[in-house]
Amino acid sequence: MKRHIVFDLDGTLVDSLPGIAEGVNRSLRALGLQEHSPAAIRNMIGSGAANLCGKALGYEDAAHTPPDELEALHSIFRKEYPTCWQGDYTRPYAGIADMLTRLSGEGAMLAVLSNKPHDVTEPMVKALFPHIPFSFIMGHTGQFPRKPAPDALLHMAESWGVAPQEVVLVGDSLFDAQTAKNAGAATALVAWGYANICELAAWPAPLFGSVDELHHYLSQS
Repeated sequence: MKRHIVFDLDGTLVDSLPGIAEGVNRSLRALGLQEHSPAAIRNMIGSGAANLCGKALGYEDAAHTPPDELEALHSIFRKEYPTCWQGDYTRPYAGIADMLTRLSGEGAMLAVLSNKPHDVTEPMVKALFPHIPFSFIMGHTGQFPRKPAPDALLHMAESWGVAPQEVVLVGDSLFDAQTAKNAGAATALVAWGYANICELAAWPAPLFGSVDELHHYLSQS
């Protein structure tokens, strides 16, 4: 079986779209700006809160957003989102908790790597998966650059004492696939998240449509 498995969080382990959409729209509302539908915000997720805010303002990403506009929205979102992800706003996908329990029981070392701020990532994971003994729960802190930079994933492999090739990164986006490629790790992609399925299908990595299929793959040699 795959012994060292790193999971993305949003769109992979949990459906966090309702909470993210609520946080973004609260922030836009506070500035008197137009809100977005959850479906629109779905396509903005994956590359960190700053890029999310830039896209919510109508720009390509944070780098293309006027700094004053970006900071105005981003600063409010940083305050709002930690208060609005709980409860029905964020839920594990069906079957995920059971799969993690089974993988852990089978001897796999598990970790979470997210571009979400760490001060939200860690309490979210611990609240939703309290019985899973993750080796690492890592959101963005500034210690390492965000995915698709490989630094955080390489740090996990080094801490486990294994080569990157022995690690599998499971995610729902090309950010995750590119991160694994940049680190020299293996990739497994899931179809139930927020990315474009056609883009995922074109990537040279297995793509899974159900949690059972994913678990079967991770349990195999």
